[in-house]
Amino acid sequence: MDDVSCHLRAAFCLPSSAMYYSRPLVPLLLSLIAGILTGYWLPDYPIWGYALVLAGAAGVLRAIIRRIPLRFAPLLLIAACGYLSIQPWTTRHLPANCISRFAASDIQTVIGVVLSDPSTDHHRQKFDVHCEYLQKKGPHFSLSGNIRVTVDGAVPDLDVGDRIRISGRIRLLNNFKNPGGFDYRRYLRFNGIQAAMFVGSGDVARDGAAHHHSIFKVIHDVRKKISHHIDQVGDTDERAVLKALLIGDTREIPKEITEMFSKDGISHLLAISGLHVGIVATSAFFTFQWILSRFSFFLWRAWTRKGAALLAFFPVLAYGLLAGMSPSTQRAVIMITVFLMSFLAEREPEAFNTLSLAALVILVIHPPALFSISFQLSFASVFSILFFLPRLGSPPDIFSDRRSRLRHTLLSPLWVSLSATLGTLPLVVYYFNQISLVSPIANYVIVPIVGFGVAPLGLLSATTSFITPTVAVWGLKCCATILGVALHLARFFAEFSWAAIQVVSPSIPELIFGYCLLFACFAMKPGRPFKQLVIPGKSSRHVPQTFKRRMGIIAVAAALLLGADAAYWGYQRFFRSDLRITVIDVGQGTASLLEFPQGPVMLIDAGGLSDHTAFDIGKMVIAPLLWQKKIRSVDILALSHTDSDHMNGMIYIADNFHVREVWTNGASANSIGCHRFMDVLQRRHLSPENFSTFSRHRDIRGVSIDIINPPPDFMTRSAGGESWRDTNNNSLALRIAFGNFSMLFPGDIKTAGEHELVMLYGNHLQTQVLVVPHHGSKSSCLPAFVDAVHPQLAIFTTGVNNRFKFPHPFAIEQYQHAGAELRNTAVDGAVMITDDGRNMQVTTAGSSDMP
Repeated sequence: MDDVSCHLRAAFCLPSSAMYYSRPLVPLLLSLIAGILTGYWLPDYPIWGYALVLAGAAGVLRAIIRRIPLRFAPLLLIAACGYLSIQPWTTRHLPANCISRFAASDIQTVIGVVLSDPSTDHHRQKFDVHCEYLQKKGPHFSLSGNIRVTVDGAVPDLDVGDRIRISGRIRLLNNFKNPGGFDYRRYLRFNGIQAAMFVGSGDVARDGAAHHHSIFKVIHDVRKKISHHIDQVGDTDERAVLKALLIGDTREIPKEITEMFSKDGISHLLAISGLHVGIVATSAFFTFQWILSRFSFFLWRAWTRKGAALLAFFPVLAYGLLAGMSPSTQRAVIMITVFLMSFLAEREPEAFNTLSLAALVILVIHPPALFSISFQLSFASVFSILFFLPRLGSPPDIFSDRRSRLRHTLLSPLWVSLSATLGTLPLVVYYFNQISLVSPIANYVIVPIVGFGVAPLGLLSATTSFITPTVAVWGLKCCATILGVALHLARFFAEFSWAAIQVVSPSIPELIFGYCLLFACFAMKPGRPFKQLVIPGKSSRHVPQTFKRRMGIIAVAAALLLGADAAYWGYQRFFRSDLRITVIDVGQGTASLLEFPQGPVMLIDAGGLSDHTAFDIGKMVIAPLLWQKKIRSVDILALSHTDSDHMNGMIYIADNFHVREVWTNGASANSIGCHRFMDVLQRRHLSPENFSTFSRHRDIRGVSIDIINPPPDFMTRSAGGESWRDTNNNSLALRIAFGNFSMLFPGDIKTAGEHELVMLYGNHLQTQVLVVPHHGSKSSCLPAFVDAVHPQLAIFTTGVNNRFKFPHPFAIEQYQHAGAELRNTAVDGAVMITDDGRNMQVTTAGSSDMP
């Protein structure tokens, strides 16, 4: 790598003391990243990309012919190539036979080849299929693209490469369209998935022979054999973690283990990274060196080390393929390959150049990897270790006493852990809204057990499984025993109530300012990464004063910007004077967020699925929206009724946010979701007040809230003969007013409930905005109720292509006839209303631009 640097510096005519150019692969990587990001934000302009490629290539060619310095032309060329490289994943121009073009509501049959092993999530199985044909009446249609199949129930014993037949509805990929929401559609598209199918276990069957003549099939068979040996040892958790550690198979890891590792800050142990690949490389290198040293031919020519390095590459590559080649594995394989090749070049590789080369190779092969969480965390952690470690715990020199060397040996793992934690903390907060307070000590204790105990013995056992399976199983049993100790320690750390804290989501500018402040502050401290900045005759740990001043300016500017940002959000949360309401897109369900003047927050319903363990709306949809708005406390949780599409999302919110009050009508249901919700309320000491004596009027920061349904004695009436008072008609209905603004949240009341409200309140029901009862059901649009409310804006809360066909055409017709503007969260996304008591503004989240 040093030779590459020298040649590039010579070509660019760059001074060797310039930090920016001393590692030429770094600016090339940054240029490629800039091009990929530009291509993502501004897609569908390939003509400009090709023009810039020609301009950059012309600049390079001109400099070579005229023998003049190359400065910016290569950077422009690489950035333009990056722009073009991401276009296949962002363009809207899909092939005519792409599977996404055949999405329809009728049942269709797809024939394709299995791409991944089925993963189990509760009673559902998921796997990816490469589509070949679409079967309809008559001839088959040739297909392109991949589809993600979710099967409710067990599936046949499928292997990668099997050709299968799936019958079901082809669905387009959709997001929950809320501010700050996770772009699931982009995530799947960047992983090559264009559509989805949800089918029953009887709708999947093999179709003909499997593909047995692929290298990937061989790798799959090897993984399956090792997995079979692991299945014979330990308990369920130990087996699942062992598979992740040895072959990169994380499909069987329970959510409890994943959450526990995240709480402890040791999630990186579940990814195949430099530790595992380094063990393979070291073992292979010394083994091949010993073998080659037995032959005088290699000894006389001093080829033992070079030959061992060259031969060790093949086990390293094989293990990377066996482990699934995740971004962290790819990074480790490339960096270790560069290190091994340095023996051939007889040059010591430069760490930052090597890291940049690994990132360049990954992004050239698969540009969307830039948006992968594992890619970002993997490279951020290694870069942080290279950058922070020399400043936190520099090794003692040769004149140090034994005590200093021992202290350094004992503290080195702690400094490594702290370095990685510092560099990845902003990203962890951004993606997971959590800070692990026990991470340094948990890593210090658990990582050596796994790294020097489980991983080496496990890899050795997996290797011997092809020779002596009995010995391999005994070795894996020892691994499981050692791993059991590590898991016990992980549980011990995670059980502390303060082990991890949840925090709000930082914005992209906040991430940038935070990283600038962090790195600028540490850059002013001497360390080996800046040895290229050395002034002749000075110590190698000297940092020039001009550089210190620049870093100081950056640190001060970043701190001021972060302070201004904190002041802005402080004003937005606690000092503004308007009322803000967000009717959230939760699919087929209802959830509304009210942000009162000067800070109080109320959540009316929270959506949810009937099986919230399969997908938790509260955790995956509601919580990210709250964190994005810098909300950690919810003053009031108001539950209209106990149907799952209103209640199940509240379980996570009640358990993970600071909640002060809970409003319900007091009714309960015999469902798993309701029992869990009540258990959380009891554990959090949030028992609702008795509804029959509960105040039906509340004023919060100038906003008037009235409970207009059900009546205080509705339970007595229900038992006394008013049989129409079912769960829906007993919904807690709220009317809010703020100045000239008013809005009605009627829950799922039906015609009978609407009729009673009209009889009780008449024209006093009139409001500017209405969340349409029962998602726009035909049984919940009484003309007299619509006329009495007479809304200016009617909001339907439905799911895309929901099985109930909501909103019903009759409901749409009623509100159109009343002159209301219609919005549907399934189409428009979250509806956001802002009112200062005089003027109302309405915006929507809109659809994702990703095709």
